[in-house]
Amino acid sequence: MHLACDGKGRPLAILVTPGQRHDSVCARPLMERIRVPRTGPGRPRCRPDQVIADKAYSSRGFRA
Repeated sequence: MHLACDGKGRPLAILVTPGQRHDSVCARPLMERIRVPRTGPGRPRCRPDQVIADKAYSSRGFRA
């Protein structure tokens, strides 16, 4: 189970994969599922200001 959450621990996106699936392979699909509704009119935000992750997500492709 891969989970993206905000700074308060509230879930933003979840992705369930087989146990042998590497974290870095699932990082991009997980990040693409994030949608944060705006308080006013407009599309939901889908690109976070910051990302904090463990070493499994440290590839150059993910950082870009």
